Amino acid sequence: MIFSVLALAAALLLSDTPESGSATLLEQSQALRAEARTLAGAGDWAGAGEANSAALALQPGHYGLLVNGVIISANGGDLDGALDSLEALAGAGYALELAALGELEAALQAHDDARLSGIASQMAANLERIGSAERYMRLPLRDALVETFAVDIDAERLYLGSVADASLYSVRLDDPQNPQRMAGPEDGLGSVFGMALDGRNRILYLATGRVEQSGANVAEDFETALVAFDLMTGEIAHRYTYEGAGQFSDVVAIDGVIYASDSGRGRIYRLDQPGGTLELHAEDSHMASLQGLALAQGALWVLDYASGLWRIDPVTREASRVEVLEGSLIGFDGLTSDSFGELYAVRNGTQPHGLFHIALEPWGRGARVHPVLTGHPDFNEPTTVRVSDGRLFILANAQWSLFDPENPDAAASRTDPVILYLPVP
Repeated sequence: MIFSVLALAAALLLSDTPESGSATLLEQSQALRAEARTLAGAGDWAGAGEANSAALALQPGHYGLLVNGVIISANGGDLDGALDSLEALAGAGYALELAALGELEAALQAHDDARLSGIASQMAANLERIGSAERYMRLPLRDALVETFAVDIDAERLYLGSVADASLYSVRLDDPQNPQRMAGPEDGLGSVFGMALDGRNRILYLATGRVEQSGANVAEDFETALVAFDLMTGEIAHRYTYEGAGQFSDVVAIDGVIYASDSGRGRIYRLDQPGGTLELHAEDSHMASLQGLALAQGALWVLDYASGLWRIDPVTREASRVEVLEGSLIGFDGLTSDSFGELYAVRNGTQPHGLFHIALEPWGRGARVHPVLTGHPDFNEPTTVRVSDGRLFILANAQWSLFDPENPDAAASRTDPVILYLPVP
């Protein structure tokens, strides 16, 4: 019996042909997914399973690849293998509507109903609301596409960076309904993707660039840059670029030193002082979509949306991927660390969205991922998390899907950005 080839095709995400040159882990996985799809189409389910397993080794805990494993095993007559893949889905913290499997659900029930029931119970538990958080503020910027923010406890302000209107905003904590626009494209800004406050020098660093959601006021040939906004003068003090940069994505500041990730080139840049020179700090051709950055346990950590968490050695500056011992690190965006060196990250690529604790083994030899806050009613694509004053602050609803240029009707469904907070566990 053939079980839902459509489900297999839908699960084979991001299956474009890899570009030439050194392949990232994502590109290698894409090639293997294409191979799995071809073999499945020819009825070679054993070969498709091998290709899918190889792709999963490159992207451990990938939701779509785990679903592929279910469908491929079932079509190959291996119902125990299909249940293994479903258990792996549940163990990674995911949920799947079993009814969507159609005839396969009935076949699995007949094969081992007790095991399937246990999987269904675990998946249901994965979707239950975990933790609690309070609204810190709701901001009247529904059409700005706020992607990032920084907390300035000393000045009792939040700073917000937007994509659609490519602006920097300041919000007083006692007056959240009146955000002040501090800079925009007329000052040299593009869309703002990342932000970090250098409290020592009172400088706000912004990772800025252009994407299809950027407004018309951002030039088509806008060059991605790290922008330094001087909070003392209220003006942009420096604009740092790097030849051949792809897309600056996030920023972190520690003791006046700035690090910036490049989502398009697998690089991390470093700025040692205001007005200095932006230098290449680390690079690895296997990294595909770098996002959040954090400093913890004497090392720099960076999330790759497609392949997980990477550690940058403080001496050699070499990048090594952290093995996932429990859960999944695929689809993670924002990253931060607390004063004890614990990492917290935001996932928005798969359900459930939320805030997770990444518990590290010594020297980054492995990581266990545990939910801290999931199922919150304000969650609609959370993107950024910050630690300040003993609290975790989360941007709950960036809503990228509602800014699709090809679907202007989606704008009617947008809501105001919401910042949540909860004590650091």
